[in-house]
Amino acid sequence: MSGIISRKENELISNFKKNGTLKKFNPEEEMQGLAKNGGVAVICADGDIDAELFHRRISHRPHAIRIFGGPLLFSPNFGGYDEGFARKMIENVKQGMEVKKTRTLYLYFHAPCGLATAFNHEIPEILDLARSVNGSFTSDNFFFRVFTLFHVKRINKGGIMEQNVYLLQV
Repeated sequence: MSGIISRKENELISNFKKNGTLKKFNPEEEMQGLAKNGGVAVICADGDIDAELFHRRISHRPHAIRIFGGPLLFSPNFGGYDEGFARKMIENVKQGMEVKKTRTLYLYFHAPCGLATAFNHEIPEILDLARSVNGSFTSDNFFFRVFTLFHVKRINKGGIMEQNVYLLQV
């Protein structure tokens, strides 16, 4: 099946959960009153991961930007980084959030990610890139809240495919 992490990557995710780097995302607990004007999601356009469906469950006014690589494109340490493009995209997100009066941003990173793989970024590095992107937004003081999420499609112990969303502890 496409877009499913390997057994080795699944073990790595388990270790990140155990050490507190990743926490299963529970929107009801994490978001009480934070997204009253909806939220903007930056999502990879990869059709193998359906983060937009998840985003629609947690935001009553979902605004989504779908582009291959998603928020990876905002990190200067990403192999496919283009400074001009990243700057314009960030400016567009800020303008859109301002006109829609929303102050919640969701950055959806995921694994496996074809674009990350094309530039030789593995899960630990993707999480580091996610932290740097989060930092660039939160240091700006423009956004009310940034949720840096990591979406994974995997086969569970029962042999069933599942999709999980984790909050990256930054």
